[in-house]
Amino acid sequence: MSSGRRAAQLQLVEVDEETAPTVARGSSAPADGSTAGPAGRPRAGRADGTDAPGPVSTAGTAAGTAAGTADGTPDGTADTVPDDGGPGGRRGLLRRHAVLWSVVALVVVALVAVLVAVDAARRDRAYQQAVTVPGLLTPVDGPVHVRWRAPAKPGPGTVLVADDTVVVVTQDSQGRHLTGYEAGSGAQRWTARVTPAQAGAQDVPVQCPSWREGRVDSLVVCVTGLIEPVYVDGEEVTAGLRILAFDAVTGQELGAWTRLGTLTGFGRVGDDVVVAVTEPDGQTAVERRDGRTGDVRWSYRSHERLASALAIERTTMELTDRVAVVRGAQIAVLRLADGSVLHDEGRGRALALLPYRDGYAAWTPAGSGRLYDGAGDEGPAIPAVPSRLDIDDDSAPDVVVVSTGLAIRALEAATGEELWSLGLRATPRAVVGTTLLASDGGRYAAYDVRTGAPLWSDASDAPDWPPLTDGSLVLTAAQDDGVTTLTARGLRDGAQRWQVDLPRQVTQLAAVGGLLVGRTADGIVVLGA
Repeated sequence: MSSGRRAAQLQLVEVDEETAPTVARGSSAPADGSTAGPAGRPRAGRADGTDAPGPVSTAGTAAGTAAGTADGTPDGTADTVPDDGGPGGRRGLLRRHAVLWSVVALVVVALVAVLVAVDAARRDRAYQQAVTVPGLLTPVDGPVHVRWRAPAKPGPGTVLVADDTVVVVTQDSQGRHLTGYEAGSGAQRWTARVTPAQAGAQDVPVQCPSWREGRVDSLVVCVTGLIEPVYVDGEEVTAGLRILAFDAVTGQELGAWTRLGTLTGFGRVGDDVVVAVTEPDGQTAVERRDGRTGDVRWSYRSHERLASALAIERTTMELTDRVAVVRGAQIAVLRLADGSVLHDEGRGRALALLPYRDGYAAWTPAGSGRLYDGAGDEGPAIPAVPSRLDIDDDSAPDVVVVSTGLAIRALEAATGEELWSLGLRATPRAVVGTTLLASDGGRYAAYDVRTGAPLWSDASDAPDWPPLTDGSLVLTAAQDDGVTTLTARGLRDGAQRWQVDLPRQVTQLAAVGGLLVGRTADGIVVLGA
Protein backbone atom coordinates (compact mmCIF):
# COMPACT_ATOMS: atom_id res chain seq x y z
CA MET A 1 0.00 0.00 0.00
CA SER A 2 1.33 3.38 -0.90
CA SER A 3 2.27 5.85 1.78
CA GLY A 4 -0.42 8.36 0.65
CA ARG A 5 -3.25 5.85 1.06
CA ARG A 6 -1.93 4.75 4.49
CA ALA A 7 -1.92 8.38 5.62
CA ALA A 8 -5.52 8.80 4.53
CA GLN A 9 -6.58 5.70 6.49
CA LEU A 10 -4.77 6.94 9.59
CA GLN A 11 -6.58 10.25 9.27
CA LEU A 12 -9.95 8.47 9.06
CA VAL A 13 -9.19 6.41 12.18
CA GLU A 14 -8.35 9.55 14.15
CA VAL A 15 -11.64 11.16 13.17
CA ASP A 16 -13.58 8.04 14.28
CA GLU A 17 -11.95 8.03 17.71
CA GLU A 18 -12.72 11.71 18.43
CA THR A 19 -16.33 11.89 17.23
CA ALA A 20 -19.67 10.23 17.97
CA PRO A 21 -20.64 7.07 16.05
CA THR A 22 -21.03 7.50 12.30
CA VAL A 23 -24.10 6.71 10.30
CA ALA A 24 -24.42 4.52 7.25
CA ARG A 25 -22.82 5.42 3.99
CA GLY A 26 -24.86 7.72 1.88
CA SER A 27 -26.57 9.60 4.78
CA SER A 28 -26.83 13.35 4.38
CA ALA A 29 -26.08 16.03 6.97
CA PRO A 30 -25.68 19.81 7.07
CA ALA A 31 -22.36 21.24 6.20
CA ASP A 32 -21.32 21.68 9.86
CA GLY A 33 -22.13 18.05 10.73
CA SER A 34 -24.13 19.00 13.86
CA THR A 35 -27.62 17.66 13.00
CA ALA A 36 -28.60 14.26 14.37
CA GLY A 37 -29.66 11.46 12.08
CA PRO A 38 -32.72 9.28 12.28
CA ALA A 39 -31.40 7.43 15.31
CA GLY A 40 -31.00 10.65 17.24
CA ARG A 41 -27.16 10.48 17.32
CA PRO A 42 -24.78 13.08 15.72
CA ARG A 43 -23.28 12.27 12.31
CA ALA A 44 -19.52 12.00 11.67
CA GLY A 45 -17.97 14.18 9.00
CA ARG A 46 -14.66 14.88 7.31
CA ALA A 47 -12.52 17.75 8.32
CA ASP A 48 -13.75 19.60 5.22
CA GLY A 49 -17.37 19.32 6.37
CA THR A 50 -18.59 16.59 3.97
CA ASP A 51 -20.04 13.25 4.96
CA ALA A 52 -17.46 10.66 5.80
CA PRO A 53 -18.00 7.50 3.82
CA GLY A 54 -17.19 4.17 5.29
CA PRO A 55 -18.65 1.41 7.45
CA VAL A 56 -20.79 2.10 10.57
CA SER A 57 -18.81 2.09 13.78
CA THR A 58 -20.39 0.54 16.92
CA ALA A 59 -17.65 1.49 19.34
CA GLY A 60 -19.25 4.75 20.42
CA THR A 61 -22.69 3.13 20.82
CA ALA A 62 -21.34 0.37 23.02
CA ALA A 63 -19.39 2.81 25.14
CA GLY A 64 -22.41 5.08 25.57
CA THR A 65 -24.66 2.18 26.56
CA ALA A 66 -22.13 0.95 29.08
CA ALA A 67 -21.74 4.42 30.56
CA GLY A 68 -25.52 4.91 30.77
CA THR A 69 -25.98 1.59 32.51
CA ALA A 70 -23.21 2.27 34.98
CA ASP A 71 -24.41 5.69 36.21
CA GLY A 72 -28.17 5.08 35.91
CA THR A 73 -28.71 7.44 33.00
CA PRO A 74 -31.13 6.13 30.35
CA ASP A 75 -29.61 4.86 27.15
CA GLY A 76 -29.30 7.40 24.39
CA THR A 77 -29.53 10.57 26.53
CA ALA A 78 -26.35 12.06 25.21
CA ASP A 79 -27.68 15.59 25.92
CA THR A 80 -28.27 15.00 29.70
CA VAL A 81 -26.23 17.41 31.82
CA PRO A 82 -25.20 16.26 35.31
CA ASP A 83 -26.00 18.55 38.31
CA ASP A 84 -22.46 19.82 38.71
CA GLY A 85 -23.40 23.15 40.29
CA GLY A 86 -23.46 24.95 36.98
CA PRO A 87 -26.31 27.16 35.72
CA GLY A 88 -28.29 24.18 34.41
CA GLY A 89 -28.07 22.32 37.72
CA ARG A 90 -29.15 25.38 39.67
CA ARG A 91 -32.15 25.84 37.42
CA GLY A 92 -33.23 22.23 38.03
CA LEU A 93 -32.83 22.66 41.78
CA LEU A 94 -34.88 25.85 41.72
CA ARG A 95 -37.61 24.11 39.73
CA ARG A 96 -37.76 21.28 42.28
CA HIS A 97 -37.92 23.78 45.16
CA ALA A 98 -40.69 25.70 43.40
CA VAL A 99 -42.73 22.51 42.99
CA LEU A 100 -42.15 21.61 46.65
CA TRP A 101 -43.24 25.03 47.90
CA SER A 102 -46.30 24.90 45.65
CA VAL A 103 -47.33 21.60 47.23
CA VAL A 104 -46.74 23.00 50.73
CA ALA A 105 -48.81 26.09 49.89
CA LEU A 106 -51.66 23.95 48.61
CA VAL A 107 -51.59 21.84 51.79
CA VAL A 108 -51.62 24.97 53.97
CA VAL A 109 -54.51 26.48 52.00
CA ALA A 110 -56.46 23.23 52.28
CA LEU A 111 -55.77 23.02 56.02
CA VAL A 112 -56.86 26.62 56.57
CA ALA A 113 -60.02 25.97 54.56
CA VAL A 114 -60.80 22.92 56.70
CA LEU A 115 -60.20 24.86 59.93
CA VAL A 116 -62.37 27.74 58.71
CA ALA A 117 -65.13 25.29 57.78
CA VAL A 118 -64.89 23.56 61.17
CA ASP A 119 -64.99 26.90 62.99
CA ALA A 120 -67.94 28.06 60.88
CA ALA A 121 -69.78 24.83 61.65
CA ARG A 122 -69.03 25.24 65.37
CA ARG A 123 -70.26 28.83 65.34
CA ASP A 124 -73.37 27.83 63.43
CA ARG A 125 -74.14 25.14 66.02
CA ALA A 126 -73.53 27.63 68.83
CA TYR A 127 -75.79 30.19 67.14
CA GLN A 128 -78.57 27.67 66.61
CA GLN A 129 -78.28 26.55 70.23
CA ALA A 130 -78.43 30.15 71.44
CA VAL A 131 -81.60 30.95 69.52
CA THR A 132 -83.31 27.73 70.66
CA VAL A 133 -82.17 27.66 74.32
CA PRO A 134 -83.71 30.63 76.14
CA GLY A 135 -81.19 32.60 78.17
CA LEU A 136 -78.10 31.73 76.11
CA LEU A 137 -76.15 34.40 74.26
CA THR A 138 -75.12 34.01 70.64
CA PRO A 139 -71.31 33.52 70.35
CA VAL A 140 -69.42 36.45 71.89
CA ASP A 141 -66.37 36.92 69.65
CA GLY A 142 -64.49 39.56 71.62
CA PRO A 143 -64.77 42.65 73.81
CA VAL A 144 -68.25 44.11 73.50
CA HIS A 145 -69.30 47.70 72.92
CA VAL A 146 -72.58 49.52 72.41
CA ARG A 147 -73.79 48.89 68.87
CA TRP A 148 -77.02 50.85 69.06
CA ARG A 149 -79.55 52.41 71.43
CA ALA A 150 -83.30 52.84 71.48
CA PRO A 151 -85.94 54.23 73.84
CA ALA A 152 -88.04 51.63 75.66
CA LYS A 153 -90.42 51.32 78.58
CA PRO A 154 -89.05 49.52 81.64
CA GLY A 155 -90.55 46.31 82.92
CA PRO A 156 -90.92 42.67 81.89
CA GLY A 157 -91.99 41.85 78.34
CA THR A 158 -91.07 45.26 76.92
CA VAL A 159 -88.21 43.90 74.77
CA LEU A 160 -88.68 40.97 72.41
CA VAL A 161 -86.45 39.47 69.71
CA ALA A 162 -88.56 38.11 66.85
CA ASP A 163 -86.42 36.51 64.16
CA ASP A 164 -83.94 39.32 63.32
CA THR A 165 -86.09 42.16 64.65
CA VAL A 166 -85.85 43.69 68.11
CA VAL A 167 -89.30 44.88 69.20
CA VAL A 168 -89.60 47.35 72.09
CA VAL A 169 -92.55 48.93 73.85
CA THR A 170 -92.44 52.74 73.84
CA GLN A 171 -94.74 55.48 75.02
CA ASP A 172 -95.37 59.08 74.00
CA SER A 173 -98.19 61.58 74.16
CA GLN A 174 -100.15 59.55 71.61
CA GLY A 175 -100.14 56.36 73.64
CA ARG A 176 -98.12 53.15 73.75
CA HIS A 177 -96.41 51.83 70.65
CA LEU A 178 -94.35 48.94 69.37
CA THR A 179 -91.21 49.79 67.42
CA GLY A 180 -89.19 47.28 65.42
CA TYR A 181 -85.42 47.60 64.83
CA GLU A 182 -83.04 45.53 62.73
CA ALA A 183 -81.13 43.46 65.28
CA GLY A 184 -77.66 43.97 63.83
CA SER A 185 -77.63 47.64 62.93
CA GLY A 186 -80.44 49.13 64.99
CA ALA A 187 -82.08 50.62 61.91
CA GLN A 188 -85.75 51.33 62.59
CA ARG A 189 -88.10 49.19 60.52
CA TRP A 190 -91.58 50.15 61.70
CA THR A 191 -93.76 51.47 64.49
CA ALA A 192 -97.34 50.55 65.41
CA ARG A 193 -99.70 52.00 67.99
CA VAL A 194 -101.04 49.51 70.53
CA THR A 195 -103.03 51.59 73.03
CA PRO A 196 -104.16 55.18 72.50
CA ALA A 197 -103.75 57.86 75.12
CA GLN A 198 -107.07 58.37 76.87
CA ALA A 199 -107.78 60.93 79.56
CA GLY A 200 -109.34 59.63 82.76
CA ALA A 201 -108.26 56.03 82.14
CA GLN A 202 -105.80 53.79 83.92
CA ASP A 203 -102.33 53.32 82.51
CA VAL A 204 -102.46 49.92 80.86
CA PRO A 205 -99.14 48.08 80.48
CA VAL A 206 -98.18 46.29 77.28
CA GLN A 207 -96.13 43.08 77.35
CA CYS A 208 -94.83 40.91 74.52
CA PRO A 209 -94.08 37.63 76.27
CA SER A 210 -91.64 34.83 75.52
CA TRP A 211 -90.47 32.09 77.86
CA ARG A 212 -87.21 33.11 79.57
CA GLU A 213 -87.01 35.99 77.08
CA GLY A 214 -86.09 33.56 74.32
CA ARG A 215 -86.18 34.38 70.61
CA VAL A 216 -89.44 33.77 68.75
CA ASP A 217 -90.24 33.53 65.06
CA SER A 218 -91.52 36.37 62.90
CA LEU A 219 -94.85 36.67 64.74
CA VAL A 220 -95.03 39.32 67.48
CA VAL A 221 -97.78 38.69 70.04
CA CYS A 222 -98.46 41.31 72.71
CA VAL A 223 -100.90 41.42 75.61
CA THR A 224 -102.51 44.47 77.17
CA GLY A 225 -105.42 45.07 79.48
CA LEU A 226 -108.72 46.56 78.52
CA ILE A 227 -108.68 50.31 79.15
CA GLU A 228 -110.47 50.96 82.42
CA PRO A 229 -111.76 54.37 83.53
CA VAL A 230 -110.31 55.68 86.77
CA TYR A 231 -113.69 56.89 88.08
CA VAL A 232 -116.83 54.84 87.54
CA ASP A 233 -120.22 56.10 88.60
CA GLY A 234 -122.76 53.34 88.86
CA GLU A 235 -121.22 51.25 86.09
CA GLU A 236 -119.55 47.88 86.34
CA VAL A 237 -116.00 47.75 85.00
CA THR A 238 -115.32 44.82 82.71
CA ALA A 239 -111.95 43.19 83.24
CA GLY A 240 -110.18 41.40 80.47
CA LEU A 241 -107.26 41.14 78.08
CA ARG A 242 -106.63 42.35 74.56
CA ILE A 243 -104.16 40.39 72.44
CA LEU A 244 -102.61 41.78 69.25
CA ALA A 245 -100.43 40.07 66.64
CA PHE A 246 -97.98 41.82 64.29
CA ASP A 247 -95.59 40.84 61.53
CA ALA A 248 -92.04 41.29 62.86
CA VAL A 249 -90.62 42.46 59.52
CA THR A 250 -93.26 44.97 58.42
CA GLY A 251 -95.16 45.78 61.61
CA GLN A 252 -98.46 44.97 59.91
CA GLU A 253 -101.22 43.99 62.32
CA LEU A 254 -102.20 40.37 61.69
CA GLY A 255 -104.99 39.96 64.21
CA ALA A 256 -106.56 41.11 67.48
CA TRP A 257 -108.94 39.54 70.00
CA THR A 258 -110.08 39.85 73.62
CA ARG A 259 -110.66 37.55 76.58
CA LEU A 260 -112.86 38.74 79.42
CA GLY A 261 -112.19 37.81 83.04
CA THR A 262 -109.87 38.72 85.89
CA LEU A 263 -106.35 37.91 84.84
CA THR A 264 -104.48 35.07 86.58
CA GLY A 265 -101.58 34.80 84.14
CA PHE A 266 -100.52 34.45 80.52
CA GLY A 267 -97.62 33.19 78.46
CA ARG A 268 -96.59 32.34 74.94
CA VAL A 269 -96.12 28.83 73.53
CA GLY A 270 -95.06 28.73 69.89
CA ASP A 271 -97.36 31.16 68.07
CA ASP A 272 -100.13 30.63 70.63
CA VAL A 273 -101.07 32.33 73.89
CA VAL A 274 -101.95 30.48 77.10
CA VAL A 275 -104.19 32.64 79.27
CA ALA A 276 -105.71 31.95 82.70
CA VAL A 277 -108.55 34.03 84.13
CA THR A 278 -111.11 33.92 86.90
CA GLU A 279 -114.60 33.91 85.44
CA PRO A 280 -117.38 36.08 86.92
CA ASP A 281 -118.80 32.94 88.61
CA GLY A 282 -115.46 32.28 90.41
CA GLN A 283 -114.28 29.37 88.27
CA THR A 284 -110.73 29.30 86.94
CA ALA A 285 -110.44 28.98 83.17
CA VAL A 286 -107.25 28.20 81.27
CA GLU A 287 -107.11 28.26 77.48
CA ARG A 288 -104.56 27.90 74.74
CA ARG A 289 -105.52 30.15 71.83
CA ASP A 290 -104.18 30.98 68.39
CA GLY A 291 -102.11 34.15 68.72
CA ARG A 292 -103.57 35.70 65.55
CA THR A 293 -107.23 34.74 65.66
CA GLY A 294 -107.94 33.77 69.26
CA ASP A 295 -109.27 30.36 68.19
CA VAL A 296 -109.28 27.98 71.17
CA ARG A 297 -106.90 25.00 70.92
CA TRP A 298 -107.95 23.51 74.25
CA SER A 299 -109.47 24.68 77.53
CA TYR A 300 -109.60 23.73 81.21
CA ARG A 301 -112.19 24.80 83.78
CA SER A 302 -112.06 24.16 87.51
CA HIS A 303 -114.92 22.45 89.34
CA GLU A 304 -114.55 24.63 92.41
CA ARG A 305 -115.12 28.36 92.62
CA LEU A 306 -113.44 31.28 94.31
CA ALA A 307 -115.71 33.50 96.36
CA SER A 308 -113.51 36.28 97.76
CA ALA A 309 -111.74 39.07 95.94
CA LEU A 310 -108.61 38.39 97.99
CA ALA A 311 -108.51 34.77 96.84
CA ILE A 312 -108.97 35.88 93.24
CA GLU A 313 -106.07 38.33 93.53
CA ARG A 314 -103.80 35.55 94.80
CA THR A 315 -104.33 33.28 91.82
CA THR A 316 -101.20 32.58 89.78
CA MET A 317 -99.99 30.62 86.78
CA GLU A 318 -96.40 29.50 86.28
CA LEU A 319 -95.47 27.92 82.98
CA THR A 320 -92.55 26.69 80.96
CA ASP A 321 -92.63 25.83 77.28
CA ARG A 322 -94.21 22.46 78.13
CA VAL A 323 -96.14 22.57 81.42
CA ALA A 324 -98.29 25.06 83.37
CA VAL A 325 -99.03 25.04 87.10
CA VAL A 326 -102.20 26.99 87.89
CA ARG A 327 -103.20 28.05 91.41
CA GLY A 328 -106.76 29.14 90.97
CA ALA A 329 -109.93 27.72 92.43
CA GLN A 330 -107.99 24.44 92.30
CA ILE A 331 -104.34 23.53 91.93
CA ALA A 332 -103.86 22.09 88.46
CA VAL A 333 -100.91 20.95 86.36
CA LEU A 334 -101.61 21.08 82.63
CA ARG A 335 -99.62 19.76 79.69
CA LEU A 336 -99.46 22.61 77.20
CA ALA A 337 -99.28 20.48 74.06
CA ASP A 338 -102.84 19.15 74.42
CA GLY A 339 -104.27 20.48 77.70
CA SER A 340 -104.07 17.13 79.50
CA VAL A 341 -104.54 17.43 83.27
CA LEU A 342 -101.52 15.89 85.00
CA HIS A 343 -102.56 16.92 88.52
CA ASP A 344 -105.73 18.47 89.96
CA GLU A 345 -106.74 18.95 93.60
CA GLY A 346 -108.27 21.45 96.00
CA ARG A 347 -106.49 24.48 97.42
CA GLY A 348 -106.68 23.38 101.06
CA ARG A 349 -103.57 21.19 101.04
CA ALA A 350 -100.19 22.80 101.69
CA LEU A 351 -98.33 21.77 98.58
CA ALA A 352 -95.47 23.24 96.58
CA LEU A 353 -95.79 22.54 92.87
CA LEU A 354 -93.67 23.76 90.01
CA PRO A 355 -93.28 22.80 86.36
CA TYR A 356 -90.07 20.88 85.73
CA ARG A 357 -88.83 19.71 82.33
CA ASP A 358 -91.54 17.55 80.71
CA GLY A 359 -93.43 17.11 83.98
CA TYR A 360 -93.52 18.71 87.40
CA ALA A 361 -92.29 18.41 90.98
CA ALA A 362 -94.27 18.39 94.23
CA TRP A 363 -93.21 18.93 97.83
CA THR A 364 -95.02 19.18 101.18
CA PRO A 365 -93.82 20.68 104.49
CA ALA A 366 -93.60 17.15 105.86
CA GLY A 367 -90.56 16.76 103.65
CA SER A 368 -92.01 14.37 101.11
CA GLY A 369 -91.04 15.57 97.67
CA ARG A 370 -91.39 13.76 94.37
CA LEU A 371 -90.81 14.12 90.65
CA TYR A 372 -93.48 13.38 88.04
CA ASP A 373 -92.94 12.82 84.34
CA GLY A 374 -94.74 14.26 81.33
CA ALA A 375 -97.54 11.71 81.63
CA GLY A 376 -98.10 12.50 85.31
CA ASP A 377 -96.56 9.22 86.45
CA GLU A 378 -94.78 9.18 89.78
CA GLY A 379 -90.99 9.37 89.79
CA PRO A 380 -88.30 9.24 92.48
CA ALA A 381 -88.54 10.92 95.88
CA ILE A 382 -86.53 14.13 96.32
CA PRO A 383 -85.64 16.18 99.44
CA ALA A 384 -86.70 19.53 97.91
CA VAL A 385 -88.18 20.93 94.73
CA PRO A 386 -85.69 21.42 91.88
CA SER A 387 -84.06 24.81 91.56
CA ARG A 388 -85.61 27.26 89.11
CA LEU A 389 -82.82 27.78 86.59
CA ASP A 390 -82.49 30.79 84.30
CA ILE A 391 -80.74 28.61 81.69
CA ASP A 392 -80.82 24.86 81.15
CA ASP A 393 -79.37 23.55 77.88
CA ASP A 394 -80.23 19.90 78.69
CA SER A 395 -76.53 19.00 78.82
CA ALA A 396 -77.15 17.01 82.02
CA PRO A 397 -80.69 15.57 81.79
CA ASP A 398 -79.70 12.80 84.19
CA VAL A 399 -78.99 15.27 87.02
CA VAL A 400 -81.47 17.21 89.18
CA VAL A 401 -80.11 20.22 91.09
CA VAL A 402 -81.88 21.26 94.31
CA SER A 403 -81.16 23.89 96.94
CA THR A 404 -82.16 23.44 100.57
CA GLY A 405 -81.07 26.91 101.64
CA LEU A 406 -78.03 25.52 103.45
CA ALA A 407 -76.62 23.36 100.67
CA ILE A 408 -76.73 22.71 96.94
CA ARG A 409 -77.30 19.06 96.13
CA ALA A 410 -77.27 17.09 92.91
CA LEU A 411 -79.51 14.04 92.54
CA GLU A 412 -79.69 11.26 90.00
CA ALA A 413 -82.83 11.92 87.98
CA ALA A 414 -83.79 8.27 87.60
CA THR A 415 -83.45 7.22 91.26
CA GLY A 416 -83.25 10.39 93.36
CA GLU A 417 -79.95 9.23 94.87
CA GLU A 418 -77.56 11.97 95.90
CA LEU A 419 -74.56 12.48 93.63
CA TRP A 420 -72.91 15.23 95.66
CA SER A 421 -73.63 17.99 98.17
CA LEU A 422 -71.92 21.32 98.88
CA GLY A 423 -72.54 23.47 101.93
CA LEU A 424 -73.37 26.64 100.02
CA ARG A 425 -75.96 29.36 100.48
CA ALA A 426 -75.62 30.30 96.83
CA THR A 427 -78.48 30.00 94.37
CA PRO A 428 -78.21 27.65 91.36
CA ARG A 429 -78.78 29.80 88.27
CA ALA A 430 -77.80 27.82 85.17
CA VAL A 431 -76.64 24.46 83.84
CA VAL A 432 -74.70 24.89 80.59
CA GLY A 433 -72.23 22.45 79.07
CA THR A 434 -72.41 20.20 82.19
CA THR A 435 -71.35 23.24 84.24
CA LEU A 436 -73.42 24.55 87.14
CA LEU A 437 -73.34 28.32 87.62
CA ALA A 438 -74.38 29.49 91.09
CA SER A 439 -74.52 33.05 92.40
CA ASP A 440 -74.39 34.63 95.83
CA GLY A 441 -75.58 38.20 95.53
CA GLY A 442 -74.16 38.48 92.02
CA ARG A 443 -70.85 36.74 92.77
CA TYR A 444 -70.66 33.73 90.49
CA ALA A 445 -68.95 30.37 90.90
CA ALA A 446 -68.82 27.33 88.62
CA TYR A 447 -68.97 23.62 89.48
CA ASP A 448 -69.03 20.40 87.52
CA VAL A 449 -72.70 19.46 87.66
CA ARG A 450 -72.05 15.70 87.77
CA THR A 451 -69.25 15.63 90.36
CA GLY A 452 -69.64 18.90 92.27
CA ALA A 453 -65.95 19.67 91.71
CA PRO A 454 -65.29 23.44 92.05
CA LEU A 455 -64.05 24.95 88.78
CA TRP A 456 -63.66 28.67 89.56
CA SER A 457 -65.20 31.53 91.52
CA ASP A 458 -65.29 35.33 91.36
CA ALA A 459 -65.44 37.12 94.72
CA SER A 460 -65.72 40.64 93.29
CA ASP A 461 -68.54 42.92 94.41
CA ALA A 462 -71.07 42.48 91.67
CA PRO A 463 -74.64 43.43 90.76
CA ASP A 464 -77.17 40.64 91.01
CA TRP A 465 -77.68 40.09 87.30
CA PRO A 466 -78.89 36.93 85.56
CA PRO A 467 -76.21 34.58 84.21
CA LEU A 468 -74.62 35.71 80.94
CA THR A 469 -73.03 32.94 78.90
CA ASP A 470 -72.77 31.76 75.30
CA GLY A 471 -71.89 28.21 76.34
CA SER A 472 -68.16 28.89 75.99
CA LEU A 473 -67.62 32.12 77.92
CA VAL A 474 -69.23 33.52 81.07
CA LEU A 475 -69.58 37.29 81.46
CA THR A 476 -69.25 38.42 85.08
CA ALA A 477 -69.66 41.96 86.35
CA ALA A 478 -67.80 43.85 89.08
CA GLN A 479 -68.55 47.32 90.42
CA ASP A 480 -66.03 49.79 91.77
CA ASP A 481 -66.64 53.49 92.40
CA GLY A 482 -69.68 53.56 90.15
CA VAL A 483 -67.95 51.83 87.24
CA THR A 484 -69.16 48.40 86.16
CA THR A 485 -66.52 46.21 84.54
CA LEU A 486 -67.53 43.24 82.43
CA THR A 487 -65.09 40.32 82.36
CA ALA A 488 -65.25 37.35 79.99
CA ARG A 489 -64.09 34.07 81.52
CA GLY A 490 -63.82 30.54 80.21
CA LEU A 491 -66.86 28.52 81.20
CA ARG A 492 -64.81 25.62 82.55
CA ASP A 493 -61.48 27.20 83.56
CA GLY A 494 -62.55 30.70 84.60
CA ALA A 495 -59.51 32.17 82.82
CA GLN A 496 -59.94 35.81 81.81
CA ARG A 497 -60.28 36.37 78.06
CA TRP A 498 -61.03 40.10 77.97
CA GLN A 499 -62.39 42.95 80.06
CA VAL A 500 -64.30 46.16 79.29
CA ASP A 501 -65.97 48.97 81.24
CA LEU A 502 -69.68 49.43 80.63
CA PRO A 503 -71.29 52.83 80.05
CA ARG A 504 -72.40 54.33 83.35
CA GLN A 505 -75.99 54.55 82.10
CA VAL A 506 -76.30 50.74 81.94
CA THR A 507 -78.05 49.47 85.07
CA GLN A 508 -78.52 45.82 84.10
CA LEU A 509 -77.52 43.30 81.45
CA ALA A 510 -79.54 40.32 80.28
CA ALA A 511 -79.69 37.86 77.41
CA VAL A 512 -82.77 38.58 75.29
CA GLY A 513 -83.26 36.36 72.28
CA GLY A 514 -79.52 35.60 72.25
CA LEU A 515 -78.56 39.30 72.24
CA LEU A 516 -76.72 41.08 75.05
CA VAL A 517 -79.16 43.83 76.05
CA GLY A 518 -78.52 46.51 78.63
CA ARG A 519 -81.15 48.55 80.41
CA THR A 520 -80.88 52.28 80.98
CA ALA A 521 -83.22 54.69 82.71
CA ASP A 522 -85.17 55.40 79.52
CA GLY A 523 -84.30 52.66 77.06
CA ILE A 524 -82.01 49.86 76.00
CA VAL A 525 -78.55 49.40 74.53
CA VAL A 526 -77.59 46.40 72.42
CA LEU A 527 -73.98 45.32 72.85
CA GLY A 528 -71.81 43.18 70.61
CA ALA A 529 -68.25 42.63 69.46
